[in-house]
Amino acid sequence: MKKNLFVLCLILISFLVPVFAFGQAVEKQLISYGMSDDWVNLGSIWKAIEDKYGLVHSDTDMTSAEEITHLLAEKDAPVMDIADIGYDFLGRLLDNKLPMAYKNANWSKIPDKFKDPDGRWASSYWGAIAFLVNTDLVKNIPQTWDDLLKPEYKDQVVSRDPRVSTYATAAVLAAAYAHGGGENNVQPGLAFFKKLRDSGNLRQGVVLNVSAVQKGEAPISIVYDFDGFAKRDATGLPLTVVIPKDGTVGMVFAQYISDKAPHPNAAKRAMDYFLSEEGQINFARGYAHPTRSDVKLPADVAAKLLPMSAYPNIHFPTNLQSFSSAIQKIVDGWNAIVGK
Repeated sequence: MKKNLFVLCLILISFLVPVFAFGQAVEKQLISYGMSDDWVNLGSIWKAIEDKYGLVHSDTDMTSAEEITHLLAEKDAPVMDIADIGYDFLGRLLDNKLPMAYKNANWSKIPDKFKDPDGRWASSYWGAIAFLVNTDLVKNIPQTWDDLLKPEYKDQVVSRDPRVSTYATAAVLAAAYAHGGGENNVQPGLAFFKKLRDSGNLRQGVVLNVSAVQKGEAPISIVYDFDGFAKRDATGLPLTVVIPKDGTVGMVFAQYISDKAPHPNAAKRAMDYFLSEEGQINFARGYAHPTRSDVKLPADVAAKLLPMSAYPNIHFPTNLQSFSSAIQKIVDGWNAIVGK
């Protein structure tokens, strides 16, 4: 009888742990924006969170700008609990007082450059601007930004519009660093992309996605390194990821909880998981770089990533104000190049 009672107690405890984790009732639902299953192994990560806390997750894929628009529109009838946003949009997010302050369970282990001092956001991973080269279509693999100007790459380089894409904005900034500029002087990057555009090497009218790569419409793509590897896996094509030797940008992706989250405790547990050792390893399985340097990756996971020696000239955002200012100058400069 005592044995049966003991077993019953164990079963009850195993049920209550995820429900009352950290003394707070964990809701049965979790809604995210901009965190789709096919991005940095999030499909596996959400499944782990669902299993661990007994909840059901759903996502609506959207850009960083769309997240802010939705949150402002939904302030009286909130929908979203948690989201992922590019560093370049953090200023707008904070100015509108949209995130909740929450210092997750591994807060002290996160380097300062990857978290807000007040707990309004924390970054679980980063990615670097890279060239994704289809070696079936491109025989000489470019290694630097200036290589992209070679006549042999006529109508072969594909990027996005910096006015709407963090990919492309960071690419312009990376080209600025490669030509002696940086956050305080983005003009060299804008000048480079104008030259690339005027040369005819920058292909127009192609939406940079898996389909474009699959169809051979993007022989050389400017992407994040982790997205390049994901496109390689998705297409099965001979795609090579190259970190430009003369300069790249380490783009930070921040996760935050809505100040009006309908399921705040579920969102907190998700944040805890993202920055846990298990969560960091799962991001690395999706080719993203974990932000916690103290986490030792299993050998098979570490082998999936390029060694840090492949990033000889990588530049992370100096601070939010400086980076946001640089991004705005890039957007304004691009308008001057192509017209509004």
